[in-house]
Amino acid sequence: MTIKDKHVWETYTREVAPVPKTRRKVSSVKAVSEKSAARVLAEKEVPRLSKINAPKPLAGDVFNALERKREKSLRQGSVEIDAKLDLHGMTQVEAFAALTDFMRKKVKAGKRHLLIITGKGRGGDGVLRRNFESWLGQLPEAPAILALRPAAPKHGGEGAFYVVMRRK
Repeated sequence: MTIKDKHVWETYTREVAPVPKTRRKVSSVKAVSEKSAARVLAEKEVPRLSKINAPKPLAGDVFNALERKREKSLRQGSVEIDAKLDLHGMTQVEAFAALTDFMRKKVKAGKRHLLIITGKGRGGDGVLRRNFESWLGQLPEAPAILALRPAAPKHGGEGAFYVVMRRK
């Protein structure tokens, strides 16, 4: 490390405070997550995880369905987002239930440009990100999906997706 690098690092870290350590009881956190998952399963008919993970492609060829102008606006991130869903920190069951509810409401409301943030996961291979497309294919709203694209960097980049819905 050069003197200049060391100076830059010291300048940067001068105002940074350490993250306070919290003591969590693993058993209580596990119990809460099991209770919330059980509640989601009880309230909604969510398929078992084996069915959620089963790869099922979206209806139709969703990767070539957009005109050039809209494709460009999606790549640049200049499209106006009608609704956004963040799945960070959710289990697979919770995320699938949230996605199902979100898609049902937004399709009914006539929203066309949706942003769904799955996160990248550790090493860029997160469970939510990996299963997202197959989950969309399982929804009753799948035929209403016109296109699915990775989000522009300003909207989450590799950890988010644009879902473009068909006109009613």
